[in-house]
Amino acid sequence: MSQRVLFVLIALLLLVSFGYMHPPWGYNQATRLDVLHAIFSEGTVAIDSYHENTGDKIEIDGHYYSEKAPGVVAVAIPAFALSKAVLSIFYIDIDSDLGWKISEWSTTLFSVGLLATLSALAFFQLLRRTTTSSIALMSLIAVYLGSITFTYASMLFSHTAVIALIVIALWALDKSVGLLGASQSSSKRYLIIAGVCMGLAIASEFTSAIAIGLILVYTACASPKIGMRVALYSLIPILLIPINNWLITGDPFTLPYGFVTDFPGMQQGFFGVQLSSNLKVLSQLLFSEYRGLLFWTPFFLLAIPGYIILWQKHRSLLLLMAGVPVAYLLFISSYPYWHGGWALGPRHLASAIPFLAIVAALGMKRFQHAGYVLAGLSVALTGTATLLDPLSPEGKLHPLKEVYLPILKSGNVRDNLGKLVGLEGLMSLAPLVVVVAILIFLLLKATRTIDTKTAVI
Repeated sequence: MSQRVLFVLIALLLLVSFGYMHPPWGYNQATRLDVLHAIFSEGTVAIDSYHENTGDKIEIDGHYYSEKAPGVVAVAIPAFALSKAVLSIFYIDIDSDLGWKISEWSTTLFSVGLLATLSALAFFQLLRRTTTSSIALMSLIAVYLGSITFTYASMLFSHTAVIALIVIALWALDKSVGLLGASQSSSKRYLIIAGVCMGLAIASEFTSAIAIGLILVYTACASPKIGMRVALYSLIPILLIPINNWLITGDPFTLPYGFVTDFPGMQQGFFGVQLSSNLKVLSQLLFSEYRGLLFWTPFFLLAIPGYIILWQKHRSLLLLMAGVPVAYLLFISSYPYWHGGWALGPRHLASAIPFLAIVAALGMKRFQHAGYVLAGLSVALTGTATLLDPLSPEGKLHPLKEVYLPILKSGNVRDNLGKLVGLEGLMSLAPLVVVVAILIFLLLKATRTIDTKTAVI
């Protein structure tokens, strides 16, 4: 099987998985859809005509606006424009109920979902620098179908977009500077890709600046000239922030978040962050059933042996790969809304996922059988929960017992492609399970063949 066919199968696996379920409704994604509708229907970023479907908004001078960072809306504009054009061919008003439903589904898949898929191909190539194709594939499956990467690829949230952008940036830097091996290219395009992706990550989620800053420091230490060039390229998409600020507040330096009143904790410290970590919250972020990263994605436990490998072989890279997750754990554990409201898993740790994923893949190289088990368990936990309800209610501290088992018993599954062809309840998920199983089987067979040929050579 050629590499091109392999990549097509990976892309198919992820796009089918990301797009099978209709995105659930919620304030976070609704506010971004409101902006898209306002831009295309009324030529403004004010969501006055749509604001009643979201609580993630601010009011300034009698007008309503989304308070979110502008990056995800910018990423979604091409997909939304295409959706509007296709709907118009069938005389469907994009502001009608049917228009909203179709455009939300297609826009989410072909913006955040497509970006995540492209990043998965970059992730696979990056891992093949230091692991086998089979390990790279299983790591990809664990991260993209068994972690919050999957959860927020199916909704118009910022988290998977940021994960994807950081992964692509790391891949591009590996090509030009060298992360997991020697640099492979002196082409300027990889530096542009890295810079633009890092800047767009910040424009999509302000807290990603921690990860991006540490990446830039690492790059500058390896090559000050390259670090400076990447930083300059990142400024291009970062301009989305002052432009959005100006359109909403009239001041390019005033963030809309400063006008949020429904979340009083945001008024404490720096937009809610007080830089005084809470050990109990930190433990919840790592181990709890409520929001525990390692509970929902046990594959990341393999990061422990992965860090040992980096300590032995690449200590400068260890500082980056361990520094980012530690920084986010300390940072988010001091945030009053660390739990993320209605959510599955620790969504505010999204920017740390690419670093943990790479290191966990290194750990799987040493504990391959354990890796397969932990990857399967991660997909079973987060993958199943994502399909059933990616927005677990805020007050449910034991979501497996209180949310997901009841859904499995009742068979009350949200809208999906299976239901469109007449399947009901859990049976509506059967086509997805069958297609995913076939694709994973073909991919595992192909990567094992590649590994065998490589070993012979």
